[in-house]
Amino acid sequence: MPNELDSRMKMAMAAESASAARNRLYAAKAKKDGQGQLAKLMTAMATGEQISARRALIYLRGKIGQSDRHLEVLRHQKQAAAAREYPAAREAAASAGDRSAGAAFEQFEKVSYNHASVLEDPDIAGAEHEFYVCQVCGFIAVDVVPEKCPICGAVPGRFKQAAL
Repeated sequence: MPNELDSRMKMAMAAESASAARNRLYAAKAKKDGQGQLAKLMTAMATGEQISARRALIYLRGKIGQSDRHLEVLRHQKQAAAAREYPAAREAAASAGDRSAGAAFEQFEKVSYNHASVLEDPDIAGAEHEFYVCQVCGFIAVDVVPEKCPICGAVPGRFKQAAL
């Protein structure tokens, strides 16, 4: 059972990671809008936050549970996201009339089902496999790159082999 400090460190890692990603988005927008100095500032903020997130991750090494147990938890999380969270988000997007968000949530749902199905194989982490990740949507192909991504239709060249 994690102690309070470990829980706080996990929250800090998540918060810093999310803020870094958000600041990278704002940096890209500022650059596009011709605000170069603001873009540099947001990039610097994002880089600093990534450093903080990495430090939190280093702290947490050795304080996490068994990897095998994590696979089971991860599978349940992916199934729950696909079955409940993303459909509810899709409905909210539809109610708001936001087709773009609805399409994104639908894709997230399909990818979550894909991830859960990959994790269903009891030998997936033990036997030798190659994993290929669609760089457009996140679909994971096992051992063979498909002719086109079954979720987003991306071509084989858009798949990247997972490496250590």
